[in-house]
Amino acid sequence: MRRALEAKIARAEIARALEAAGWPEADIKAALGAFADVPFAMAVPRPRPYLSARDVFTYLVLFGALYASVWYVLGLLFSLIDKLAPDATAAAYGLCQSDSIRWSVAGLVVSFPLFLWMFAIANRRLASDPTARNSWPRKWLTYLTLALSTCGLAGDLASIVYSALGGELTLRLILKTLAVALVAGGTFLYFFNDVRQGEDA
Repeated sequence: MRRALEAKIARAEIARALEAAGWPEADIKAALGAFADVPFAMAVPRPRPYLSARDVFTYLVLFGALYASVWYVLGLLFSLIDKLAPDATAAAYGLCQSDSIRWSVAGLVVSFPLFLWMFAIANRRLASDPTARNSWPRKWLTYLTLALSTCGLAGDLASIVYSALGGELTLRLILKTLAVALVAGGTFLYFFNDVRQGEDA
């Protein structure tokens, strides 16, 4: 591949030759995509994803703190919704709701500042070294977050449809569904936009 590109053979011609040799289309794109299409005497390889212990630590802590923050935010919102629109059958659980609010606030006090701190560290790294976008832990955890957000939104929608079909659509359920939609949807949109920026870079 490298020698063919350095011999100035057109990429389309190389692709046709590989296809004739039985290469799958995805493998042809990957092989050609490994080299930048720039005017230079030699074939210039693109930066490849890499793995470093520092990145594993940074992104595991960052995304772990993100997941914890999302969990505690939803827990806090659910508890506040239960107070705003209480369930008559659960009136005896007021003390439990107060305890849930305390736990959610305590969790947020720890997890959210940790997330912001690690997020700032990761962004400073990206600003000083754009190739850090190719970090494997960053890519895998970003796509995992997109998958979890998508599942959360799908489950949210399913719960609304299920309750509507059963005639059990209540104000509490609507408010909780909106809370999940806002948190999961906001998370999805942010990281989806981040992935698109990385692909355009």
